[in-house]
Amino acid sequence: MLHAQIMGVLKTFGYATCLTCLAATAAKPEEDLLRRVTDCVGRLSAQIEHHWLLSDQPTEPIEMQRAHLIDILDALMTPDTATKILSKRIDAKMAHATLLTQAAFSENDRRAAWAEKRAKQELSQCGTILLQPTPESVAIADSSHISEIEPVNREAWQASQ
Repeated sequence: MLHAQIMGVLKTFGYATCLTCLAATAAKPEEDLLRRVTDCVGRLSAQIEHHWLLSDQPTEPIEMQRAHLIDILDALMTPDTATKILSKRIDAKMAHATLLTQAAFSENDRRAAWAEKRAKQELSQCGTILLQPTPESVAIADSSHISEIEPVNREAWQASQ
């Protein structure tokens, strides 16, 4: 009888341990994703400002990527973590701005090349979070082909006005 009770206690303890481990493991990817998204939003903000100041390249693709990451960040953020997340975003933005400044203005060519390479590596990590459109879907979206349904929809809308 005593043996059965001890086994029952050990069994319960074993289940509790397994569930605790599973809960801790399940929570870790969310925290990692939250950290990565927070860093990327900050880094993309710095990249956008750098483009505004020093480059003639368009910023729309970067701004769109940043907007998508902000949507993900808003979904992951809680009122308890909002202040911490904002602080980490600012830290990441400043770190990336420092890299971009070194890349653009350093008198040491080796340091400038390293900073530019590092900034590109960080941004490429950010690109892995979001799904990228395939070339075919971009071509379809950019095509000027008007389907047979579009004029009918336009006529129906005009008739309803």
